[in-house]
Amino acid sequence: MNFRPIVAGLASAIVMTSALAAEQVLNADVVVVGAGAGGTVAAAGAQEASLKTVLLEKNAVVGGNGNYMEGSYAVGSSVQKKAGVTLTEEDSFNEIMNYHHWKSNAPLIRRFVSETAKTVDWIEAHGIKFEEVTSMWPEKREAKNLTWHIYPGKHGSSLIAGMVKTFKDKGGTLLTETPAKELLMKDGRVAGVVAYDKSGDKITVHAKNVILATGGYLEDDKMVEKYGAVPALPNGSLGHTGDGIKMAMSAGAVPDNMGLIIYNGAFMPVPGEALCEGPNGQLRALFRQGLLNVNHAGDRFFNEEKTREWPFSSNAIQREGEVFVVFDADTAKELKTSGYLVQCGLYIRSGTPADKFDQLIAANEKNGNAFVGNSIEEVAKKAGMDPARLAHSARMMTEYAKKGHDDQFGKDPKFLRKVDKAPFYIVRGKLHALASGNGVKVTEFMEVVDKDDRIIPGLYAIGHDAGGVYGDSYDLKVGEGTASSFAVNGGRIAVKNILGEYDAEKK
Repeated sequence: MNFRPIVAGLASAIVMTSALAAEQVLNADVVVVGAGAGGTVAAAGAQEASLKTVLLEKNAVVGGNGNYMEGSYAVGSSVQKKAGVTLTEEDSFNEIMNYHHWKSNAPLIRRFVSETAKTVDWIEAHGIKFEEVTSMWPEKREAKNLTWHIYPGKHGSSLIAGMVKTFKDKGGTLLTETPAKELLMKDGRVAGVVAYDKSGDKITVHAKNVILATGGYLEDDKMVEKYGAVPALPNGSLGHTGDGIKMAMSAGAVPDNMGLIIYNGAFMPVPGEALCEGPNGQLRALFRQGLLNVNHAGDRFFNEEKTREWPFSSNAIQREGEVFVVFDADTAKELKTSGYLVQCGLYIRSGTPADKFDQLIAANEKNGNAFVGNSIEEVAKKAGMDPARLAHSARMMTEYAKKGHDDQFGKDPKFLRKVDKAPFYIVRGKLHALASGNGVKVTEFMEVVDKDDRIIPGLYAIGHDAGGVYGDSYDLKVGEGTASSFAVNGGRIAVKNILGEYDAEKK
């Protein structure tokens, strides 16, 4: 008797049974895709409102770019009122819209602005107390035009931790290393998502509401190219490959001014370091100081004063992709003794001495990010520049510094420094970005719509997965922290809409 077919059949049955057993099916009211700032807020809010919620995160840790934010925008908050800030919602809304030349989705921005004060109170009611409301701009601090609400410890991780704790305490289900791959649709409305865990096992989550909060598409090179953006190094967490946007578009969503990237100027390229936080922060902060900046040929190409208003400097740097900070021994001494003229976020404050300058320069000479020479021509050759062109740029900057006026671009005299005393330094920088800035088209209630502006029932996009937020640049100076705030408030708005809290307004 030949037992092989029977054994083979049994083996196949065992394999099939194992595969079936590996599939997991969950039922929920809401599934949130992405556990960043917006996603964790949405999940916590939904779960504590008695909506059974599943939160999916593709990475091993939660937080995403939310772990790097220092503060978020809000207007009319209790924190502002205590600080004597009188800026109104209407004035702030118009500042934002005027900055974007009214290219943004006005109803969406108005809804966002109007929710921010309530969200501040909601966050504080969860035990997360804002340290202060401030601005990185001295002129805004003097005018008390303050909207930047700083998280405990000057770190968004405090918000993430608080939201995750609330979510879990209320019985929510958090699955990390579990990327969602596709939307489930039934009769024209959302019915859930299909995800896979780190072992590759399928997890189906049935839910009538899906909130996409995956952080945009900065690291998807094909999407960046398709929508006409300039590639840049990520200045935050990894994994933003357009997952939410792709899923939404598979259901009929359309892009809304996609192609905008939230560039944040140049920094010395260091894998694993973000902004000026990290071992090389003191050299990365050089790209905020308004010193002489040149391109790879050695030519000056923009007003370096704009490096502190980095959406503007980013526009200039996009033309080159790479930028070099050039300075001399006197400026190096000033940095080491008097400290930085311009703060780099809240990581390096103005007046902080560059006490690790020499060791960082030496270390980065070895990896090609820093160059030192006894003449401007020598340091130019080391950096691969045209010595004559860099010498001209240095000579002109020295003349401007001596007479206190920048004849070429009109840079504020306080940023003018001579470049004439050996040794000479060059630090290399690459264009960096925080995130992509616009995603798919949504209503003011974060509902995803199709090409005919018809709502796709049950589907929401928040944060960088939502479009219509920005014109052609990030609105840093009129609303510091709007990106993180839009994510956080978007999460709240989506959940409130699911709960029917806006129904009366819609009638």
